[in-house]
Amino acid sequence: ALTGGNTKKNIIQQDSIPQFLEPLSYHEMDAGGPVLSESSIDLLYNLLVGTHTTASISTLQNTHIHSLALANNLAAPLLLPSSLSPLFLQTCLPSRYLQSKLTTLAEDIIMDDAALIEEGQLDIKCGGMTEEEILDACWMRGLPVGRFATHSVSTVDSEGGENVQTMRSMLTNHLQMMQYAHKAVGNDAFLHSRS
Repeated sequence: ALTGGNTKKNIIQQDSIPQFLEPLSYHEMDAGGPVLSESSIDLLYNLLVGTHTTASISTLQNTHIHSLALANNLAAPLLLPSSLSPLFLQTCLPSRYLQSKLTTLAEDIIMDDAALIEEGQLDIKCGGMTEEEILDACWMRGLPVGRFATHSVSTVDSEGGENVQTMRSMLTNHLQMMQYAHKAVGNDAFLHSRS
């Protein structure tokens, strides 16, 4: 809707944010979403742990399990038409099976993040990874890939070089946030925790 010639936007005013949530504000956004600072990651961890809740896949409702399964392409190996995937996941696959697959995926991502950080990929902004490795890493984490990684398709060169650089940048931002999470939780506890 237009008001006074300006487009109406849903903007949270800085003074309307509760003081304890101010550290969650982000100063950077990439194609994968907001890039949170170390203090934001610490706050999120303390909010989850401080309330003594168990944040695990096994505690989610079935509707959330099915949404996560769809978002993570768990029906893709079945080669179903996209219109049938939601119906198939909801009626044919037990929630326990989907929980198991999602837990395995989360563990794989945690372990891969730790390995990439240990290899020093964060320090060199994922410069030591091939284009295929960047694509696979972004796909696995649910980050935008290919032409979806950039805001405009018209600026992409014929080799897709801008897409690869954007995906490399998103993966670097993701690894930086995961390094902060490792620090907040404790590296050993983070690597040995079950999702």
